[in-house]
Amino acid sequence: MSKEINYTPGHSVHFIQARKALEALGQWRRVTIINIEEGVITLQIGDRGENYICSDTTRLREVLDTGRVPLNQQGEHFAIIAPHNVLIIPCADEGKVFPAAAGINSTVSYLDEGAALWSPTTDGAWHLFSVALNTQP
Repeated sequence: MSKEINYTPGHSVHFIQARKALEALGQWRRVTIINIEEGVITLQIGDRGENYICSDTTRLREVLDTGRVPLNQQGEHFAIIAPHNVLIIPCADEGKVFPAAAGINSTVSYLDEGAALWSPTTDGAWHLFSVALNTQP
């Protein structure tokens, strides 16, 4: 018996959300991950910090802890907020460097019980996380 996957924002990325987010390059915004707590992350977008619900914070920490996520000019992990409530984390393959011009294959997302987790690119992958702006005080 398979478990029910929750595709509401902040839980799991549906493969159609993954495809649309990866296709929307012109709408990607660079962000910085300021803090990760259980089920909530804080992103710096421009000059403000915002809290987002993210039920997959354990996997997010694991990806960041690999040491293979590129750093921005301030030495912080590079991250992207894309349309359709998708946070994208580029991560190089072991022993590689994430390419400056990594290709995007929006039709390929690796799934776990239906949820899109990542899409491959040259020497790495685009890791996908569902996020939702946390409107709770």
